[in-house]
Amino acid sequence: MLVHVALSLLAACGGDTPRAPDGPPVSVLLVTLDTTRPDHLSAYGYARPTSPALDALARRGVRFDDAWSHAPETGPSLATVLTSRLAPDTRVRGNAEKLAPSLPTMATVAKGAGRATAAFVSTTLLRRAACAFDRGFDVYDDEMTDPCFGHPAAQRIAVRTIDRAEAWVAEQRAAGRPYFAWVHLYDPHGPYDPPEPAPVLDATRHLVPERRVARNQIPPYQHLSPFREPFSDAADFADRYDREIAYADRHLGRLLAAIDPATTLVVVHADHGESLGEDEYWFRHGNLLHDAALRVPWILAGPGLPRGLAVSGDVRMVDLAPTALALAGLPPLPDAAGNDLSAAARGDAAPPRSELVAEARRREIVGDAYAIDVRWKIRVRSPGFDATVWPASGEHRGCDAGAARGLLERLAPWRVTPPGEAASDESGAALRSLGYR
Repeated sequence: MLVHVALSLLAACGGDTPRAPDGPPVSVLLVTLDTTRPDHLSAYGYARPTSPALDALARRGVRFDDAWSHAPETGPSLATVLTSRLAPDTRVRGNAEKLAPSLPTMATVAKGAGRATAAFVSTTLLRRAACAFDRGFDVYDDEMTDPCFGHPAAQRIAVRTIDRAEAWVAEQRAAGRPYFAWVHLYDPHGPYDPPEPAPVLDATRHLVPERRVARNQIPPYQHLSPFREPFSDAADFADRYDREIAYADRHLGRLLAAIDPATTLVVVHADHGESLGEDEYWFRHGNLLHDAALRVPWILAGPGLPRGLAVSGDVRMVDLAPTALALAGLPPLPDAAGNDLSAAARGDAAPPRSELVAEARRREIVGDAYAIDVRWKIRVRSPGFDATVWPASGEHRGCDAGAARGLLERLAPWRVTPPGEAASDESGAALRSLGYR
């Protein structure tokens, strides 16, 4: 697999001391949308009405327009989100690697502060046996109920995940218990096979650009029927992708309607994006770290936040936990690598300039005709500067040799830190059904 690192060489991490909100304790609802590009959400100006629930959430809250993931894979990205630590600390360098056992998480902090805690996840990649993300959760609901390419239970579609999350939230509200809940929706991930029709999108089908794509350019897990040999129309895939987003959004809307907006901070983000033809990289995300795979949505809404604020300037998923905990009046994560962006979320300051790092290693079965380099890579990105570096060999492109050497020295921990404990074999068949090794 590849590694990219996006660096925005900016000021050091930090932030204001967390400010507890006035009034009753604030609950937190953290929602992770898998494989979701912001430019395919109507909440971010997409012409097709894919995300009415998120549109409404953004209207009553804050939208970050330049948010970036640290990995184009679910496991490494979410390990960073939950801990505000980067991969050398989390030890999660690829999917199906377990979180370092010593690290505190958002859930352990919330539980220590007296919140009820629960997680409802939707992919076998996030089963506790695969990732060990269950630390701090009173409930970690990782039952997979739905088939994926021959495996009878490799995922769980949104209707079932939201049903369980909604019931749990209702119990906490009835008991008057503040809570921390994490809900992960896998639906936008390939294969693009939406469980329900989306008639509202039919009238806008003409907005999806047509382009012929050869079958051998498309990863095997995306070979959906009908497939017009030897080419398929990329618009068919993009339309299916939009319908998956719309399906997840519709059921998320049920959960958002079930919470108390006056006492609940809602945080919606994506673990990573998806390539829909950029650099001739079709309908996937895990091997190249370019903008399509790393740029993600991030929306906040809740008590004390302005309505309809759009925040520009680079922010990172490592900043999510410090920001959410501060806005909810919860204690900070010890030794967090991210910034507390609560001042930016309130409209009081611009996001601080900060370092952005992203990594990827190969876990997908590609099997296409394009020569995709699967060596470990680092991409260095900052204003006016963009370079790709191969740490193992010292090879570099896009910057002079001196700059490359300096970057390699800075990134030494990324080169030498071994991966974490591998998941047990029981997850192997389900992982392979999702296109992973």
